[in-house]
Amino acid sequence: MLPKIESADHLRLIAETVAEIEMERGIACGHTRLIAMLETPGSIFQAEAIARAHPRLVALTVGSEDLAQAVGMAPEADGLLFPKQQAIFAARAAGILPLGFLGTVADFADLDRFRATIERSRRLGFTGASVIHPGQIPILNEAFRPQPAEVEHARRLIAAYDTAMAAGRGAATFEGRMIDVPVVRRAQDTLARHEAIEARAPSPPG
Repeated sequence: MLPKIESADHLRLIAETVAEIEMERGIACGHTRLIAMLETPGSIFQAEAIARAHPRLVALTVGSEDLAQAVGMAPEADGLLFPKQQAIFAARAAGILPLGFLGTVADFADLDRFRATIERSRRLGFTGASVIHPGQIPILNEAFRPQPAEVEHARRLIAAYDTAMAAGRGAATFEGRMIDVPVVRRAQDTLARHEAIEARAPSPPG
């Protein structure tokens, strides 16, 4: 993780240094992946360029505490919404992961509040996050994955759409709502994420 990334050139310089170290140590070129942290006001406006700066970059995140201090604001959801969404849009446009949540890493005592924050952050488009306390990890693992009801809903929706298309209908309804291509793609994304997580889960003993 690379703190205080200011620009695309800054990130590329680090990536070149990493390439030299890999070569010196006999490590395959490109083996080391990078996550850029945006923690200054200027970096927020460079988010898209930073996100596209180098193939080694796999994710983008905003350092809430450092950014809030630099701006002179409290690290609260209202003030962080704009920079966090900038990072989400930049990461998505570049095809990398938007990491983080709408709050501060320092507040780890109230786990119920933390869960609500993570659930809201997932709805905004974040795909995961880093934390500072082990008690937060189970909440991340649970709240950032599609829930069983969501997975089942996505399967039913896709099936309804496929049935409508097979019958030659140009539009489809599902549980009282019209569904179109973006809605179906969102359901497909939900299933793909669920299946990817399931594939990484350890096999049960025995």
